[in-house]
Amino acid sequence: MSTLIGMIPASYKVAPSKVVEMKPKLRAGATRKIARYGPFTLPANKDTRAKPAEGGHSHGGGGSSEMGSMGGMGAAPKTVGQPTAWDAALQAWNTLTAQKPMDPNGFSTMKMLQQGAMCTDCTVLAGKMSVIFENGTQANVGSGVYLHHAVAIDLSKTQTGFVTLCPPALVGGRELKGSGPNVFIGGAVDDFTQLYTTPDGQFKSGYYIKDNQFMMQAEMINYRSEEQQVYVQTDLEYVQGKIGGDAQQGVLSVIGCDGNLGPWKPAKNSTGEVGTDGFQVLQDGHIILARGHMHDGGTGVNMYVNGKLYCTSKAIYGGPGGTITVDGKTWQSIATMTECNDPIPVKKGDKLKIEATYDTKEHPLRESHGVEQETMGIMTMVFSPLE
Repeated sequence: MSTLIGMIPASYKVAPSKVVEMKPKLRAGATRKIARYGPFTLPANKDTRAKPAEGGHSHGGGGSSEMGSMGGMGAAPKTVGQPTAWDAALQAWNTLTAQKPMDPNGFSTMKMLQQGAMCTDCTVLAGKMSVIFENGTQANVGSGVYLHHAVAIDLSKTQTGFVTLCPPALVGGRELKGSGPNVFIGGAVDDFTQLYTTPDGQFKSGYYIKDNQFMMQAEMINYRSEEQQVYVQTDLEYVQGKIGGDAQQGVLSVIGCDGNLGPWKPAKNSTGEVGTDGFQVLQDGHIILARGHMHDGGTGVNMYVNGKLYCTSKAIYGGPGGTITVDGKTWQSIATMTECNDPIPVKKGDKLKIEATYDTKEHPLRESHGVEQETMGIMTMVFSPLE
């Protein structure tokens, strides 16, 4: 995937429209840099009578995009029944290159960031992506903007992967690692900061950047009946040079180990859980952070290490940034997910289990054009190898 992304024309490169330095939050002597990209004009919502649409992460929709056809992947073979691995790969390609928004009302964009836009020869302690208005205020559900996702992908650095794929896959007798595109930092409707150290900044780890090339991809949905102009913002805290273990991010899903690559959609007015224990650690180190990600209907994501509960990441709904009234009907989305940031040592061969809980009676699934959409249940982790 990273090789294909690297073929994207250089004409899509963009420099920040504004950069400011702020006081660091984690470590004295660090540099904190906030950069904004844009502006981007979000089209007016096509159907304000319905709840804001949620296209999910396993299927596409209409929407709008700044990109024309990138080609390269070809058409997926026609299939009947459950989505195949090819379907999933094609969906990922269309999403990353902003050719097909996930949400029917989504606006999707992809940009190659100017070389050195993040930092050079530096160790990143923390970073986040968000969507803001020109005056600097956050654009969120309360102001009619839903950030489906924003990611910065490192095209220069190969992600080694610290857990096995699920279901296990063998090539030449060797088990493949769970890596994929190297997502560096990101943002979504569930507001968060991606830490590569502990919240006090004391754990000796971080994400090392030499002179890497990054790609930015984002999808936003406008719930208003008029256009809105927004910027994508990155907030990075780093120190110069390489310090501590070179941390990496990994994402595990509660579905897929049974071969079902389709969306997970719990029944209406139901409660329960779904999980998988098909993951195995591939190298010694520490998991220094774990945080769940869900869509409406979900209540939490749990992670177990060798059968012992390590993390419960709970979904927090509503609040000023997670509530909107559309056509007289108030709707609450997930505003944030709690996270676990006590480092836990793991060693090669340890077993991981991911479990997602849901309550669609208390938190109904979101609808798109009258159809209920998926919930999702993934756990994002940060792993630091032993030095």
